[in-house]
Amino acid sequence: MPTKKKKVFIALKMAGIAGQDKLAGVFRYLNERYGERSPWDMRIVRTRVELTADVLRAAISDGTDGFIVSIPDTEDAVGPLAETSIPTIVMDIHAGALEERNENIAFIRNSAEDIGRKAAHFLLGQGVAHSYAFLHSDPMMDWSRARFAAFRNALNDAGLWCEEISEPSAAAKLKRPAAVFCANDDRAFDLIKHLSARRIKVPRDVAVLGVDNDALICENARPRISSVQPNFEEEGRLAAETLDAMMQERETPKRTLLVGVKKIVQRESTAEESHAGRLVQKAVAYINGHALEGIGVRDVVKHLKCSRRLADLRFRELQGRSILDAITERRLDEVKRLLAGTQDKMDTIASACGYKNPTYLKNLFKKHCKMSMSDFRASARGTTR
Repeated sequence: MPTKKKKVFIALKMAGIAGQDKLAGVFRYLNERYGERSPWDMRIVRTRVELTADVLRAAISDGTDGFIVSIPDTEDAVGPLAETSIPTIVMDIHAGALEERNENIAFIRNSAEDIGRKAAHFLLGQGVAHSYAFLHSDPMMDWSRARFAAFRNALNDAGLWCEEISEPSAAAKLKRPAAVFCANDDRAFDLIKHLSARRIKVPRDVAVLGVDNDALICENARPRISSVQPNFEEEGRLAAETLDAMMQERETPKRTLLVGVKKIVQRESTAEESHAGRLVQKAVAYINGHALEGIGVRDVVKHLKCSRRLADLRFRELQGRSILDAITERRLDEVKRLLAGTQDKMDTIASACGYKNPTYLKNLFKKHCKMSMSDFRASARGTTR
């Protein structure tokens, strides 16, 4: 006698690449495990309009054996699932009351840590940015904050700073060339549109990297958007595998399962990643971390473990300035910060910024900033001398 099929309710937002890939992952698991004889009788809901509390209550009453849910902004609708012990998989959404449920439930999410860190390493490999920023989702969501934290921490590990911005307009104020990692492809599209309207070149002035690799968005932006592609298909495959095990009571799964990045797709919104880029970014990180200690070009070259000629050539090629210029710029930025924010004497500031000779610093500051250190301090505080 044939085995009765399991009734499985699947709710996936199919408007974007994420839902389509997740569904492909579900089918891949079933095909690989069962071939043409799938033991599931599936009902697939594709939009927020279709996923309502009444629809879920009816599915529960109809004897549904398992649920896979991944439609955003349906926190109120999924409430009935919190009141049942039917095996349930929740993917990449904030599920409200479901977070409190402890029995027969598992959460599968793309790894914000993996996304943020791989995005940072990719942008670092270009070796051209003078500043970095993360553009949050609109509105700012928990997953956006998590991606930012991972991106920022990876840059911090490399000795670099990351600005946190919530509006595309803030990117125009970044020190150029800049690199901006966007919470998703939609925000990357918004940013490119904003920069284009202000005649800010991408990627020459600002490199832009998104997340999701949604071809409809990425391929139709000008320039086309480079994007981090989470492994949505693997999420779907893992969801199906986990639900199958739960429905057959084979095992108790981990409550939270994380899936990493599949790949980063390079398009015209970012420059090419290269060995030279990684070399230069290593130099920039060392300069940012040690410039105030009085290091010179020789120290940077020693850290890079290459010839001075190669270091100078690659640095000027990708940064548009010399290694000495970069050291000087880092020191003078700190001088300005101390002049504006402290009462420290000029000699003390010189020493703190790696200058043994205060007179040399005063002359250098005037040459670069077109005013004396005293005038800068007065100007920064809105006073006159």
